[in-house]
Amino acid sequence: MKTKVILESQNEYAKQENKEFEKVYMKAVLMALLEDKKISKAQYDECKRRLKIE
Repeated sequence: MKTKVILESQNEYAKQENKEFEKVYMKAVLMALLEDKKISKAQYDECKRRLKIE
């Protein structure tokens, strides 16, 4: 599964906010997949590690 969120930004503040939003969004997607048993806990942990999500 490959998912990429693309956000355009016009200044440094917007770029930082977009990065933070992307992390929160991807974490929510992963949690939803885990809760629906679409991915295992090991896959969830691996995705978080690769995406560098806390």
